[in-house]
Amino acid sequence: IPEIAQFGGRIMSVPGKRGLNAFMGTKLEQILRQEGITDVVLCGAVTSVCIDSTGRAAHERGFRVHQLSDCTCGRTVFEQQHYTQEIFPIYADVCTAGEITNRILDVERRKQPHMQVYCPPSPQA
Repeated sequence: IPEIAQFGGRIMSVPGKRGLNAFMGTKLEQILRQEGITDVVLCGAVTSVCIDSTGRAAHERGFRVHQLSDCTCGRTVFEQQHYTQEIFPIYADVCTAGEITNRILDVERRKQPHMQVYCPPSPQA
């Protein structure tokens, strides 16, 4: 997502995922806790498998979960709609990339009031 590129080193990759859940077999939880991270934003594939498994695992570990409805993909349109409308809201905040980017930028603006950033809204699907 180009709008978050400005955050550079604050965005990291955690290697080692081998199964359906990004927490299993990785140091993801340890890294998140060491960094004081409380919110997890998920995007990727497949909505009903890895995204859901990782989201549930994050929620069970006490993290606030944000599922990006426009940055995940299911195997079918029905599956994608079902998970984003019925399953994810049980344990996560479902939002778009544009919405979460604006939230992050709002937090950054409060930290640095002089910062001015324009983020165009994400296109409607």
